Amino acid sequence: MIKSFFQIFVGNEEMAEFDMLDSEIPLHVMCCGDFTCIVAGSLDSDVASSTDLASEQCFLEEMLAVQVSVLKPLARKSNLDDIIANLSSKYTDLLQLTAVNVTSMSQGTSSFKLLQEHMDEYLQVYDVYLSAVCDMIATSGFSQLARVIDIPPRLVAIFSDRLPSRKTSPEAILTCAFTHPLNRVSVYKMMLSRGQSPVPPEALKWEQFCDRQDATRKQADSTRMFWESCGRLVDSLRTPQRRLVRESRSHPLTVQNVSRFSSQWLILLSDALVYISGATQVVYNLATLWVETVPDNDTLQNILQITTPEETLTLVAPSQSDKNEWLRAILNTIKTVLNKLQVPSARTAAHTFTKHTTYKDATYTGRWVSGKMEGQGRLEWTDGRVYTGQFHANLPHGTGRLESPGVSVYDGQWKDGLQNGHGLTRYENGDVYEGYYKDGLASGHGVRKSGSFKSNTATVYVGEWVNGLRQGYGVMDDIFTGEKYLGSWNNNLKNGTGLIVTLEGIYYEGAFVQDVLTGHGVMMFEDGTHYEGELRAAGLFSGKGTLTFSTGDRFEGSLHGTWNEGIKITGTLHKNMPTSSPQQHSSKPSSFGKLCVPPHQKWKAIFRQCWAALGAGADGKMADTQRAWDSVAVALAAHPATLHRLHESLQTIPQFGRHSLDSLSYQSVCAYLHQAFESNYHPLGIALRELTGAYNATYGGRVHLLLLTHAVEELHSVAERLYQVVRVLFPALPPPGRDTQLPDNETLVVSLTSILHPILLPRFHNALFELYALYNKTQDDCYWKRLVKWNKQPNSTLMAFLGIDRKFWFGADENQQIWAEHRFSAAVETLQQLKTTFCPLEKLMVIQSTFEQMTKVVRAELGADYLWAMDELFPVFVFVVVRSCISQLGSEIHFVEDFMEPRLAHGELGIMFTTLKAGYCLILQEKISIGS
Repeated sequence: MIKSFFQIFVGNEEMAEFDMLDSEIPLHVMCCGDFTCIVAGSLDSDVASSTDLASEQCFLEEMLAVQVSVLKPLARKSNLDDIIANLSSKYTDLLQLTAVNVTSMSQGTSSFKLLQEHMDEYLQVYDVYLSAVCDMIATSGFSQLARVIDIPPRLVAIFSDRLPSRKTSPEAILTCAFTHPLNRVSVYKMMLSRGQSPVPPEALKWEQFCDRQDATRKQADSTRMFWESCGRLVDSLRTPQRRLVRESRSHPLTVQNVSRFSSQWLILLSDALVYISGATQVVYNLATLWVETVPDNDTLQNILQITTPEETLTLVAPSQSDKNEWLRAILNTIKTVLNKLQVPSARTAAHTFTKHTTYKDATYTGRWVSGKMEGQGRLEWTDGRVYTGQFHANLPHGTGRLESPGVSVYDGQWKDGLQNGHGLTRYENGDVYEGYYKDGLASGHGVRKSGSFKSNTATVYVGEWVNGLRQGYGVMDDIFTGEKYLGSWNNNLKNGTGLIVTLEGIYYEGAFVQDVLTGHGVMMFEDGTHYEGELRAAGLFSGKGTLTFSTGDRFEGSLHGTWNEGIKITGTLHKNMPTSSPQQHSSKPSSFGKLCVPPHQKWKAIFRQCWAALGAGADGKMADTQRAWDSVAVALAAHPATLHRLHESLQTIPQFGRHSLDSLSYQSVCAYLHQAFESNYHPLGIALRELTGAYNATYGGRVHLLLLTHAVEELHSVAERLYQVVRVLFPALPPPGRDTQLPDNETLVVSLTSILHPILLPRFHNALFELYALYNKTQDDCYWKRLVKWNKQPNSTLMAFLGIDRKFWFGADENQQIWAEHRFSAAVETLQQLKTTFCPLEKLMVIQSTFEQMTKVVRAELGADYLWAMDELFPVFVFVVVRSCISQLGSEIHFVEDFMEPRLAHGELGIMFTTLKAGYCLILQEKISIGS
């Protein structure tokens, strides 16, 4: 089978190159003295396959011998070191792979095809096995293994002639037995490259593995010798996976400003830099180590600066070349640890602090930049506290969550390591605080819910905080007692003007000192009785005053005692002459509404925060419109994850509404404001959300009808102050209190009301209308009783009762069913839409549409030119109102009166609204029973 001639080499050269044909391979090598003879040739495929199979079978038999002689006895032993157990496991994996190879090759699969198709699997198994063997070598693991197992003669016979020396110790035999499978790599490389031109890429991969294997085994050997020479000084550093890279006794490097008489040693390992000074040992994790060179100067030369999370080391090398070699070694090792092609300044790693005063013994896992915590991370303390969130310059900064076991959980904004900005804290006892913080304490607007709703300490406070204390204006709702306080606070106590409403329906108003109502005040009861004078506490008369009863009778003089236990009165009784139609709500104390916090003084913290978000200075003054828009852009950009969900109009800074206003720009301004107030991240949206929550907490739930006046005034104040903010963004809008007609559309009037009411009133409507309903309950109940009775009558009966001219009956007398169709059904359906609107203008438009529907019917029957007089129209309109069955109509009318623009009162809409009021009053004055 030999196809070529003999090649002879003289001398002791290592594997000298020689010419062979592409199809040739070295078949035999013979040596004698200085002569080496290589027989080269090629094999037929059948012979090659047979040869490869025989070789693989021989290799398998040797591995089986190791398994029987070593691994099986080991399996019967307990408490094996992890490193030996790992080697046993990886050896078994390699044995199984070899057995599969033999089976496949014996079934006719060529070695080339087998190795080519399963290249990645082969490399993975061998790579893992190489690591296990090198771990054993680096830690003298084979020496330990030799002490726990007996070596059978069969194993000695197999490997004794393959030892690098004549020493056949158990350790040497075991080392040879377990490193021998790694030599199989060169055989696989030969099988792949045999007869191939050019060399296939699979063979090149095995070539690269061989190079990596040589370097890895060499490093493992040097590491073993290092550990053996160091003694117990560095025993704590010895781990199976750790390798020696460089150390300062062989390659000098010292720490600057350390006494030259002190002993210092720098050891660069595969995952750490170790500094030993005397008996002190410091280990720096390479994943959190940064190295850079320092420019030479007259005093410092050949300097390397090491930065770690807790300290900075300045290292001095004896020469430039030594410095460069150390720098290269450290950088390459860091790249290996991080699995990066370049050393990044920003990286993700874990570090446990040992010296830091704040973070001692805490573990941080997350983003680092040049030795500092920067970006997203997680910090865990030994006491169980965990912070997860953003960091900047080694401090929590941005958004984050702090969990303090047994205390609280905080979610929110941070600055310079403390809670700053908006956040939510849930306490272990069930309390909840949501609002603003400053330097770790509640400051600004916030809501604190304390106690469970079934306990006797359940309270809800909505208002201003300073340094963790209630201070400024706020509302406290005592769930247990049913008492609600709206007023000023100082140092967690009621202090200043304020009012209280109780579960019994009593209303107090006056000045509070250290939680006690003191001095001149007002006290009012549900039946209309009220007192104005000196008070010493809620419900305690204490001096001069006037007590007025619901009948109009009043006592003037000195009053002492409590309402429930009796009052001692010294003074004069004034009798009131009764009238035919007493007004229950007409009588109020002269000081009502004057002894509480003015509307413009409420919720100032919310508006301060809004102005600050728009870039206002500490004095609250705005620089200019552009600065405000820039601040809006920054606020929205602070939430990048939500930018794609923002409405298109919020994603750019608008240019309209700054200098002039026309129909198009006005519509654009309204559209932008609707989106801004809907946004959870726009300063306007944040302010409105907080104002809505505060308003509903104040006037929702258990309320008193006397709070209606305060609620209306407060809502007007909120609208005015929000409008001031809006005008900073859109200066072309008219100032508060002024209406502007657009030049290109005189029918369109721009005002505070037209812009903000459609946005604000729907959000405040529920709480506000509940007060209207309570205030007008007596009249609305009377109105509803009449509607229930009247709507049981047929159309003709009701029309006759209301005095409607028969020419407007339109056949109503022909059908006597109660709910028979009539010609004004469309008008009735239109008026019923009144309950679906929330703004006065929208309600007025519904009323206007109702009149239009009525007129349309009349003209269809009586002629297109028919004009009806008010005397004709009014009874028909009352009929439509009755059939519409609008609940709480008096409250609806009251609401429109309070919030309707003054300019509308004297126009067509105003006249129609007056007609509705007149119809409501007529219904109240009519008798309930139609037949009587």
